[in-house]
This record gives sequence, C-alpha cells and structure tokens, in this order.
Amino acid sequence: MGIVNSFVNQIGREMGRDAYRGIKNPVKQQRNQVNYLSTESLLEQIKNFELQENQETSMREINNLVEKSENTDPEDFEWQQLFFEIDNKIEFCKENLSQEFHPKLEILDQLNADNFQKVKQKHIEYIDRIILHLDTNVKQATQKSIPLAKLLAFFGLRAYYLDGKLTVSIYNIILLFLFVFVFYQGFVTYSYPISNAGTMHISTVEQISKVSRMGISLMVCISLLYIFYLYFAFRKIKRYCKPIEEDKKSINQFQKYLGELKK
Repeated sequence: MGIVNSFVNQIGREMGRDAYRGIKNPVKQQRNQVNYLSTESLLEQIKNFELQENQETSMREINNLVEKSENTDPEDFEWQQLFFEIDNKIEFCKENLSQEFHPKLEILDQLNADNFQKVKQKHIEYIDRIILHLDTNVKQATQKSIPLAKLLAFFGLRAYYLDGKLTVSIYNIILLFLFVFVFYQGFVTYSYPISNAGTMHISTVEQISKVSRMGISLMVCISLLYIFYLYFAFRKIKRYCKPIEEDKKSINQFQKYLGELKK
C-alpha cells in the first residue's frame, strides 16, 4: 500500500480540476474530454474487476489492467484515482489469491508504483506548461495600462490602444466630434437665443426663453449620449480585464495544486 501515500489529496485534485475548467481554450478542452472518456473506460474496468474461478485468469486480468495503465493520459485529472483503484485491486488479489501468485503480485505492485511516478512526472510537466502559458497571456495583456485605456476612452482611442482596432477608433473619434459639434450648437443657442433662432421671429421674452430651453435640451441629450458612450467603453475595458483576472486566479490554483502534487 506504499503507493497510496504518494497520492495527491482530494483538495489538491479539486484545485487542479477547478483551475483547469477556468482555461479558455475550447480546442484543448475538447481534446482532453476525449482523453478523459478513454481513461474513464479503463477506470471502470478496474472498478469492475472481480476474481474469477480460475486464479490464473484473475492474475492475467489484473496484469492486463496494470499494463494498460502505463498509457494513462497525464493530462487527465482523474489519473490518480485510476492508480489508486489498481493498488486496491492488487491488495485485494494478495489477500484472496494463493501464495504462489504473491511474487507476481509484488512485481505488479512495484510496476504500478513506477507507472504512477512516471505519469505523475508527466502530469507535473503538463501543469508547468499550463502555468507558463497562462503567465505569458497575463504578461502580454498587462502590458497595456488600464488607467490609460480609461483616459483614452474619453477621446475615442480605447479600441486602438487595447485591441489595435484603428477603424473602430476612427469611427469613435468622428462620433465624438459630432457630439462636440451638436453640444456646441446647443450651447450657443442657449447663450445667444436671438441670433441662433434661425427663421423664427423672436419678439417676446417667452420666445427667447423657449429657444434657450431648446439649446439646454440639445446639450442634455448629447451629454446623455456621451455618458452612454463612456458606459459601453468602460464595459469593454472591464471585459478586457476579466480574462486577465481569470488567468491570474487559474495560475494561483494551479500553483497550489502543483504544490500538493510535489508533497
């Protein structure tokens, strides 16, 4: 039962699975899902292992299961359970098969322990690659200053600075120019209602006040549109930051998981 002491505890496994679920890579997840189903099939075979009437048959069956486990996918987070189940089955065979099979079972026990260590090392290397990949993503994304991006959003340059989308930024700048132009028209209409009444004939204080209110309404409408524009710009900045925070969280979880693996 020495191999049991080498297993990562349940908390560590949950850390690894939670972190893995957080990775935004559909292709990678799809590939690993296929591998998981393959390992699941072998895991079920191990769980369903029972002694046969013929002890030689039982011995061959447990031997085949140990040989199959050599090809366990190190990218599967259920690999520890597979080796744990094999270890239990080997101990079960030691208790129920005759003494003549014990030397072979000891060899299988050691082979299972060796396979466990090999897969464990490959799994650690796999986790290291994931951490490196996530760390690279975070470093690349954090090269952009979020406070500067928020400042540039006021001038329509957020898209170009964060995502390199020049066309979008040009569109935003034109839009903001129109906002400024319309706001200015509203301001001069409010400030100088008589000279900006157009074809309207203004002769009373009430008419002047009406034109001034039109200028105020125009400024209020444009201000609200500008606020909506900033709201959507800041929301996109928040979306830009969300994957960074998720990657940082995943890195932290994977590092904790790696620490549990190396204990």
